Amino acid sequence: MTRFTHRALTLFALVLVAAACGDDAADTATDSENAEPDLGAEVVLVTYSAYALPEDQAEAFTEATGVEIKVVQVDDAGAALSQAILTAGAPEGDVFFGIDNTFLTRGQDSEAFDEYEPAGLDAVPAEFQLDDSGRFVPIDESTVCVLYDQDWFAANDLEPPADLGALVEPAYEGLLTVENPALSSPGLAFLAATNSEFGDGATEYWTQLRENDVSVAASWDDAWYVEYTASGGDRPLVVSYASSPPAEVIFSDGALTAPASAVIESTCVRQVEFASVLAGADNPAGARALIDAMLTEEWQAALPMSNFVFPVRDDVALPSEFDQWAVRPSDPITVSADEIGANREEWIDEWRSVME
Repeated sequence: MTRFTHRALTLFALVLVAAACGDDAADTATDSENAEPDLGAEVVLVTYSAYALPEDQAEAFTEATGVEIKVVQVDDAGAALSQAILTAGAPEGDVFFGIDNTFLTRGQDSEAFDEYEPAGLDAVPAEFQLDDSGRFVPIDESTVCVLYDQDWFAANDLEPPADLGALVEPAYEGLLTVENPALSSPGLAFLAATNSEFGDGATEYWTQLRENDVSVAASWDDAWYVEYTASGGDRPLVVSYASSPPAEVIFSDGALTAPASAVIESTCVRQVEFASVLAGADNPAGARALIDAMLTEEWQAALPMSNFVFPVRDDVALPSEFDQWAVRPSDPITVSADEIGANREEWIDEWRSVME
């Protein structure tokens, strides 16, 4: 065998080895691409204090994935969002739940959230897909309304107010409690509704509410559980949710067979809540898996009885208690997230100039 022939055979063998190694590397890369992501042992959900994790669905998620859900609760939705923005890049958890359309642009203007489009998003009607940044996934919807204590109004032989404008009438002096819009999500939704309804006259409207002795609570908890007459307070009108009536019955442990409260539908303003992957999360794969789970039929069907909100999917049946007592206004006041974002700080400043 000549030296040339030997060298040629040697080079050919090296080519074969390289090709074989290349095939192995390609196979390894393909296997890596097809491998299931590491979801970790725990995913941390950051949310507001009133949020209730659907326990059965959380257990099913853990059984299916091996991932435990830890919930970190931070005051009201506005305060929780502020904290998430302040900790952008080094968050307290992996998923944030509770930003709604009143605060949506604050989230969009921050770097606290990552893009993610879950598999179930195509089952959500377009009217609830309000975010064009790809970072905020709609999970539930509800309406913020003025509710009244039916027994109190009957005992005092007084008709409830017909609409937002009626709340400034002398007959309702000292009867209404609202949430601080600078701190509270339903408070901000109510403020947006009044600006939508009264436009340039909104500041004068709030001046009239102040003169009519409106009470301002720091949070929904304070308004509902402390100041509202149905909970033992002295205010028979409260800003809450159209889904609060069934909650009254269910949580009464049999004391109530019908809700104490009724909804004034003309005052209702739509609210949509979103979930997001937190930027810099320790477990982004687990976060994405949890958001996927939140849009499944099973999780969506559990929302009415766990958090007393409506699912955003329209193919999910509602529990009988919601069919019987929850109100879903056919024509709620709708204020776009962009309009709220463009005016939110000005509205709050004007509100403070009147109320503080």
